[in-house]
Amino acid sequence: MSACVRSSDARQRTPRSSSEARWRCRPRLAALSGLASLTETAYCTALHDPFGLRRGAAGGRTFRSGERVRGRGVEVHSLESAAGRELNGLRGLLVAFDEEAGRWPVGLAVGTKMVRSENLALLPEPAGADAILPHKEAATGAAGRFLQELMATGGVDPMLRLLASRRDMVDCAVVETVLENLANATAKGYKVKQQVLSRLLASVKEILASRRPEPENIALPPPALDASAASNGSTDEVERLLAATAAALQADTFAVCDNFALPEKVRELSAELGTYDEAFETAKIWVGKEAAGAQLSVPTVRSDRIMWVCGNHHTPVDDHLWDSAGLQPDSGLAHCRPEVVMTESTTGFPRLTALMRRMDDFVLRGLVPHVPRLEGLAERSDCMVSIYADGARFQKHVDNPNRDGRLLTTILYLNNGEPWGTKDGGELRIFPSAPGAPPANFEPLGGRLVLFWADKLAHEVLPSRRRRMALTYWWFDRAEREAKVKELAFSAGPAATSSEEETLAQDFIADMMGSTAKPLDLVARARSLPPRAQALEGLERLSEEDLERLRGSMGKMGLD
Repeated sequence: MSACVRSSDARQRTPRSSSEARWRCRPRLAALSGLASLTETAYCTALHDPFGLRRGAAGGRTFRSGERVRGRGVEVHSLESAAGRELNGLRGLLVAFDEEAGRWPVGLAVGTKMVRSENLALLPEPAGADAILPHKEAATGAAGRFLQELMATGGVDPMLRLLASRRDMVDCAVVETVLENLANATAKGYKVKQQVLSRLLASVKEILASRRPEPENIALPPPALDASAASNGSTDEVERLLAATAAALQADTFAVCDNFALPEKVRELSAELGTYDEAFETAKIWVGKEAAGAQLSVPTVRSDRIMWVCGNHHTPVDDHLWDSAGLQPDSGLAHCRPEVVMTESTTGFPRLTALMRRMDDFVLRGLVPHVPRLEGLAERSDCMVSIYADGARFQKHVDNPNRDGRLLTTILYLNNGEPWGTKDGGELRIFPSAPGAPPANFEPLGGRLVLFWADKLAHEVLPSRRRRMALTYWWFDRAEREAKVKELAFSAGPAATSSEEETLAQDFIADMMGSTAKPLDLVARARSLPPRAQALEGLERLSEEDLERLRGSMGKMGLD
């Protein structure tokens, strides 16, 4: 839940702790007192980075280090306050991101206004000021002539019909012209004219408020956080990064921290894990219903290679607060497959151990006090190391659609060498939960940390044409995890699916996903299976067409 409430909501949530109270919404001083009226939410320092950690914005939909959009054309949209609605539909030029205010100054024909990222759409092509901003004199003159035409219709109804037919002419200059004439009519006591102009003003504002970005426009993403100073161990900088990360996670359902691991650490850790390249295996996905299913390699859905590193947990494996990826070592870290022989220099994964401890500190002891939704966090998963190359990808999915306890996903990228470019692919594409918000792509820059809600945020990995390495941890909520364990224990009672039936179900699913399996053969075989092969529940009622659609939907990974 965001620490801010919408301005239309008169209630504000009571902070759950003194630390949360520090970051809750509060009135801004005189210098910024007018800014809140231009946005759809109350001004909140937590959500808008008073910590000075926002990097320069990325161009278009891709977050890329070093790029700037200063001087690019934007369109204002979706502002809901009275003052903000008058700006909807206007186009202007971006000025440098204001880190203290957490907004973009936008040069409009009516002056420079401070607008939040989500209320700006980046125009598809760069444009000069002359193409975006009309000269004020010309704009005012055109608005005056338009108003004369409207008033010459002779009545309110024909005036409003003409306005509706030429709504594309409505802009902020028209609003100003109507306001000036209304003020003059009021001052001189022209009551009829005052009533007509009041109706006209309301209709003009309604037109502006209804405008949204053109379909080809690109939503402007907020800049990423810069964790450079915190990576050097400064306590104050770590606290600033934690507060900013917590605010972004609550506001946007994801957060991005660049330079969480500095280049030297990235190179060392990448080399340590790369020693075991031959131990990486083709990644698989779970296909089936709860326990009655199978881990299958489905390259059209997921085609990366992975390696699991086990150990260094906070709770015993028998507590079932996390899923063990293999044999857990007595102490320290080790490959989850004991047959993998460790080299002397990497025994215990010393560099990964140091990184894991830092991640534990950052999430379990750092973020949890700042984010109420994380207060039940109790454990993390084993470490999954993934490598994407040669076009490998992972289709759109939600990590935890079945409430298995995973609440938070963290990904750290370990790519070094030449700067990552668009031609390399491999971006993490995130699908924001806000209605109508387009996806945002994040390049897998070395040292970049991405955090998002594992049970809410849909995402995918785009085809990678360059070797791409990443570490992924999932963080478990105790209450949800315990509930899932109880649910599965109950389903494993006497009437549950037997081991033999589970094996039959798994074999069937493997055949079903196979490229040579024919629908008619699959249906016939399904009808011969025991009724408790629950992954196949209802399959006997499917037509061949239904079965084809079902096979095609296997890649949805928990999405609607």
